[in-house]
Amino acid sequence: MPKTTLAAIDLGATSGRVIVGQVTARGIELTEAHRFPNSFSTLPPHQYWDVGRLFGEVRKGLLEAVRLFPELRCCGVDTWGVDHVLTRADGRLAFPVHAYRDERTNPLMQRIRASGEDRRLFDLTGIPLVNYNTGLQLAETLTAFPGLRGVVGQVMLLPEYFNFLLTGRSGCEFSHASTTQLLDIHGLRWSAAALDYFHIPHDWLKQPVAAGSLLGPVRGVRELERLEVALVPGHDTSCAFEAIPLDGNSLILSSGTWILAGGITRQPCLGDEAFELGVSNERTGTGGYRPNKILLGLWLLEQTIPAFDKRPQSDAEWSALISAAAERPIPRVLIDTRDESLFNPPNMREAIDAQLRRNGATPPADLPGYVALICASLGASIRDTAAKFERILATRFDNIVIVGGGSKNSLLCQMIADFTGKTVTSFNLEATSVGNMAYQLLALGKIRSLAEFHDLIRPSISPRAYPPR
Repeated sequence: MPKTTLAAIDLGATSGRVIVGQVTARGIELTEAHRFPNSFSTLPPHQYWDVGRLFGEVRKGLLEAVRLFPELRCCGVDTWGVDHVLTRADGRLAFPVHAYRDERTNPLMQRIRASGEDRRLFDLTGIPLVNYNTGLQLAETLTAFPGLRGVVGQVMLLPEYFNFLLTGRSGCEFSHASTTQLLDIHGLRWSAAALDYFHIPHDWLKQPVAAGSLLGPVRGVRELERLEVALVPGHDTSCAFEAIPLDGNSLILSSGTWILAGGITRQPCLGDEAFELGVSNERTGTGGYRPNKILLGLWLLEQTIPAFDKRPQSDAEWSALISAAAERPIPRVLIDTRDESLFNPPNMREAIDAQLRRNGATPPADLPGYVALICASLGASIRDTAAKFERILATRFDNIVIVGGGSKNSLLCQMIADFTGKTVTSFNLEATSVGNMAYQLLALGKIRSLAEFHDLIRPSISPRAYPPR
């Protein structure tokens, strides 16, 4: 295959980046063109995203990518799930963009759970009722601002909106659509029953389409006019899951701010046990099933570090911190990562300490102690989730594959192996960006399948195995 140069625009909830990939018959080589922090802003008591600033960073990253690689041919956008933009019919922003950690939906969520209707919504969509779901967010917005029905022309999910800003065209893609709790679990269209339940106008959402096509060239920036934009899986987790070459029966972990544990299956994971576990039956870029359990991840650590004087700044400092934590014994009492008080507390260290004291434990005295505690607690959380998935799916996982930021944390990988009793294979791979690029290649007609892509990139990746001790 002749060399093809691509750019993945990967927007995460805590950071964004533009990664350039050069793909040849010998594999893939990645270069980070631009990285920038991301966070929501608080206008008490609510949280919002600054989408204008994010789009400015996207354009800055693409300009730098083109400067470094004048032959750059194509790009694609993926983001975190569930969040969305309300616009007029012409695409003009009609309402501030709420962040998913805003707790404005909690009262409605609690009422639905108390009524037992959360099970009906799960049966309709395959998605558990969580306070950040798009359906809940839209229902709360329409209750608080009923006049929006006469103003809003469409709802664009975040990657759809950034594609629109880049090209003037948008496509509502399957993987991101499935995070809304509004997609029909047994089909490829919106669930009319779910839309009606949340009182969402049916014409606000375009019907989802498969990833792997070209939307058109970037408009409005002379230096980028030759750059095509491809429709890729809009949900970053789908990109990460679909990038991974798998051998055997693997449980996949996409580990970052969140840890998403699951796999790719032919059928959705439904029924009583799946509902009780909170399985989220999300979709792949082509509409297939990607059931997973969403767990609190390295958000626990990200939000604990500010309580200490110095944050690690370099790879060497992070390595020293992880090494120091690895010397600590496994704590007797671990964090219950299911505790909703850890979702978005004002002070994460205080929230963790309060939970530990309620359970008769003494909080750690220093940052390495918290790192050890958090990594062990996440290992135990994944152990429990893996066991439940094995029972629901009537299978046994041969191994666990981990990608994302957590794959670089040797202590976390070892804790997962030790708690689950399964070898953990860490792909030190920018999986989200690589999966994004796979669909760009499909859109350009350079490859015919993801399996072909997996064979292509195998020589470029060097997995590390962590056997249980």
